[in-house]
Amino acid sequence: MIRWIPFLVLGLICLGCSSGGASVAEPTPSKVLKKASPPTDPDRALYEQIRSGIYQINAAMDAIEETRKTAKKMAGRELGETQSTLNAIAKILDTVGENLSEFASDPPEFDKFKADFAAQDERRLKAITVANESLGDLYDAQDLVEKLLSSKPPEPEKTQLEDADAAMDDCISGVEEAVKAMGGKVATS
Repeated sequence: MIRWIPFLVLGLICLGCSSGGASVAEPTPSKVLKKASPPTDPDRALYEQIRSGIYQINAAMDAIEETRKTAKKMAGRELGETQSTLNAIAKILDTVGENLSEFASDPPEFDKFKADFAAQDERRLKAITVANESLGDLYDAQDLVEKLLSSKPPEPEKTQLEDADAAMDDCISGVEEAVKAMGGKVATS
């Protein structure tokens, strides 16, 4: 048995040398990420699109309502053309919010949704259409805000209008995200 010890030690040394010993192992290349595969259940995919879109519509409606309130409040302190322009902005925002509110409620439970798939898909397509139409109205309202800004109003109105212009960007972005979330294409202005 003692005769085998030198061979055993020599074998272990050879194994250590062949595995690279103290050398640094080269990093393995990272795996290529595969594209996400489409969901196996198209009913579930549509259900999730609608739920995501409804979430985005509600977020957009919150921004629209805040901007509408600001426009109304500002209109109360103004006179003449500025006041009527601010009231027109508030009216546009009110109409947009009302139109979007039709699509702000959660879809039915998945089983009911799946049983009425065609109607639910039709509702999604209608929501996309209304949201895209609302974008046109929001751009019109933003143009009115920018028109007021171009008249070089004094402070604090200038800052309030700049804030309203930024809020309009948030409203527009929220509606665009809702369209995308529901699988639609954002209409270009």
